[in-house]
Amino acid sequence: MSSIKLTSEQEAVIHHPFERHARVLAVAGSGKTITMAYRIKHLVMERNVSPKSIRVLMFNRLARKQFQEQLAEAGIPFAHQPQVHTFHSFCYHFIKEMKKAGLLPATMDFWLGGRAELIWLYISKAIGNLERRKVIPRDKVDPGEVLEAIQLWKGSLIPPPRAGYRGTPHIPLAYDEFEKLRMRENALTYDDFIPLAVEILEAEQSINRQWCNQSDHVIVDEYQDVNYGQQRLIELLAGQRADVMVVGDDDQTIYEWRGARPTYIIREFQTVFANKPHVAYTLSRSFRFGPVIAQCAYNVISFNTTRVEKPLVAHFADRPAQIHVVEDSSEQSTDVNKELADQVVALVKGEGVKPEEIRVLVRMFAQLSGLEAEFLARRLPYRVLGQAPFFERREIRVLLNYIRLASDLDRPTTKQTKEWLLSVANMPSRMLPRKALGRVMEAAQLQGATTKQALMTLADSPETPLIKPQRERVVELATLLERTGERVACEPGLLAGNLLVWLVDSLGYLEHFDNYYGDGEDAFDRKHAVLNFMAYATDTRLRPLELVEHVKKLDTTRGVPEDQQIVMTTVFRVKGLEFDYVFIPQCEERYMPCLYGTGSRVFDTAGLVQEPEPSEAIENERRLFYVAVTRAKREVYIGTSSSPTKGRQSRSSSNLPSRFLDEIQLEPTVEVMSALQRLASGVRGAKDNLIACVTRFGGFRRVMKTLTGYLADIGDKSLTGEVARIVATSPESPFAYRFAYAPPKIVGHVKPPSPPVLHPAWDDVPF
Repeated sequence: MSSIKLTSEQEAVIHHPFERHARVLAVAGSGKTITMAYRIKHLVMERNVSPKSIRVLMFNRLARKQFQEQLAEAGIPFAHQPQVHTFHSFCYHFIKEMKKAGLLPATMDFWLGGRAELIWLYISKAIGNLERRKVIPRDKVDPGEVLEAIQLWKGSLIPPPRAGYRGTPHIPLAYDEFEKLRMRENALTYDDFIPLAVEILEAEQSINRQWCNQSDHVIVDEYQDVNYGQQRLIELLAGQRADVMVVGDDDQTIYEWRGARPTYIIREFQTVFANKPHVAYTLSRSFRFGPVIAQCAYNVISFNTTRVEKPLVAHFADRPAQIHVVEDSSEQSTDVNKELADQVVALVKGEGVKPEEIRVLVRMFAQLSGLEAEFLARRLPYRVLGQAPFFERREIRVLLNYIRLASDLDRPTTKQTKEWLLSVANMPSRMLPRKALGRVMEAAQLQGATTKQALMTLADSPETPLIKPQRERVVELATLLERTGERVACEPGLLAGNLLVWLVDSLGYLEHFDNYYGDGEDAFDRKHAVLNFMAYATDTRLRPLELVEHVKKLDTTRGVPEDQQIVMTTVFRVKGLEFDYVFIPQCEERYMPCLYGTGSRVFDTAGLVQEPEPSEAIENERRLFYVAVTRAKREVYIGTSSSPTKGRQSRSSSNLPSRFLDEIQLEPTVEVMSALQRLASGVRGAKDNLIACVTRFGGFRRVMKTLTGYLADIGDKSLTGEVARIVATSPESPFAYRFAYAPPKIVGHVKPPSPPVLHPAWDDVPF
């Protein structure tokens, strides 16, 4: 029925019988998109199902685009293809139809695209309104925290009257105020689409009859990522009529922080859709990578307890794929970031790998700073996707603005110094009103007064709007700036790194993040970004004002085209994508895993929304590592630390290697699966080599179980039997977290071919 060779697992899904629901668990790289496309081809072209009675919901626009392309490649004429929507594009279409029907105002404003900045504006306005009315204290509510909470409440279909928050009680008040402002403007945000659609479908029976229970088949992709609102939308659209097929992988549920729960695909699906029998399918064969990556990923994810057990098998047993771990080592003077950067250069300049086929992936952005510093020193072009480079983060700009402002304290006030003052005044929080600060600086600018004079006017003038504690804090700020300026001007040997250490300590800057964000991931990330920048500043050996100028001139991209830049980003941003090479720097405890808990802070005070409990933090973190590793098609390079005192980031990390580097069981996996690769490739003597590996590592049950499956595919019954006998007599290897092991190192660097394959933007990068 197809022009491609499908596996028996795929064929089973494609021919899933009618009048039954289906859950398809698809491991990373298992061809689920092709499988869904051929399922639709089977329904439309062989079972004569009308494409209008098939509803397909994808998770994002990229997935929808790829699926539409796959439908065409499967040979389905455009006229026979069903409509493919994301959850939000369906709701957007629904809302437009409701406007036409007169159920929603025709003048409704969409805060999308470039107009999405209005969301930030009105959140800030809501917080400001509450502060002015003295409902909440000044400078105690972070707009970003409010936005994140609002997104979670709306994703869970919780309106302001029922909005609970585990943390500061001010956040629900900001939600309520924001919603009043938004509705006054007759506006909708992206996060309003699903709640509004669900509300109308539940409340208007005539609309419900028109839109719900109208499809014979509903197919949902990435089901492990749905939140409560999306789950409810699926239920409404499917009704009692549709056969529902959900496709996903509980092992790749990494968005619990925005409401996703693995239990939806593990258990809830069968409970909610109980009107028809269920069939469970597994796509266990990955076309993306070879056996080493497949087995290492399987080894680590198997430590999770809240999951559906399923194998992860490389479809092509002879495909080469490797995982390399680089530790910093005092004995060998290994600098992890230097080693990783060396390997990037070797790949690009030595092997001609396209930079766009390399991804640097992290759990949190603070992990990037050490490798970023190395890239800057080596002039390797890169960009950070999802956040500014480490030296442009807000918490870093504030420190540099302290130095700038201190150096200009006795000069006439300018528009620039006003901006610097507003930047530093409440970092850490001094509860100083921005409006009063702005006015006194504007007056000083008109009068030609200095910034110091402006501050003292604000502190001492009888007309100051500040209360006594605020005036005292203005004096403290002025004194600190004066002392900082004196140190910059009068200590010729003062290095920027030393000044930053003193400034951070004087400000209580790190404690500020704990006080503001609580003892959690947000504070941890910001504190370590500061510590990493201090380490970078120390390494530059620059004086304070030289560092300020140095940072101003930094350009991570070096002006080269995007396809010549190495992209650094978080694992959250690349799920569903694949790259030839993946680099994971600073893979250490407290970074990966980051055990600050994954439980949602929002809840329904009335108890009307009963969401599944989130996973244990370590299980969520393990899934993140699993997703990071399984993005690679060819090789994974992992940097970590083995010494509590060695390395660029010694001040900012725990320097304990991630427990996941034990759990991947790298040595037995590499030895056994590499021997399997040689066997599958027909290398002479491979059988004896494999037997020797099995004799040595027969106690690693996970590895041996998968190996037996590969040998069955190869069809060598005598070898399969011999391996089984060896394993049966081998005592099971005990597992222990060691945090000190000798993983395989990168074996040298690839020598450039002759003639070398070069990328023009990398011509002046030393090999």
